[in-house]
Amino acid sequence: MKNRTNNALRLAGLLSCAGLATGCLFVDHDDDADNDAASALGTLTVNWTIDGQTSPADCAAFDVDRLELVLYANGDRVIQEVEPLCESFSVSVEMLDGLYYGDATLVDGFDRAATLTLPIDDIDIIGETELVIPIDFSLDSFL
Repeated sequence: MKNRTNNALRLAGLLSCAGLATGCLFVDHDDDADNDAASALGTLTVNWTIDGQTSPADCAAFDVDRLELVLYANGDRVIQEVEPLCESFSVSVEMLDGLYYGDATLVDGFDRAATLTLPIDDIDIIGETELVIPIDFSLDSFL
């Protein structure tokens, strides 16, 4: 529908300019720039387990409320932080093309670390693709 409307507007502009002796200038606002920006976005999905399991009962047993995922670029510049509930065991984040790294920590309801922080290295985001990274918080990672 959008293309049909754009084509109709272009035709109307041509017809109105055809009768003018001074000439016309057309500017085509192409959607390619929007498409390029969208194609530069990729998705990072982090799936986590507690000792190899995805049991919500484990979140309660270890008094874990959320996963704290901090993503970095260019040294230590934080670009995004997300804190999904522990019971979801998965989070997806849209990111621009590029190389990143991150830290994942299970935290309690007071935002205190319940586990050691697990580093996530070499996050290579490619537009229009999904990178899935699994991590496991073993029993010995709990504080």
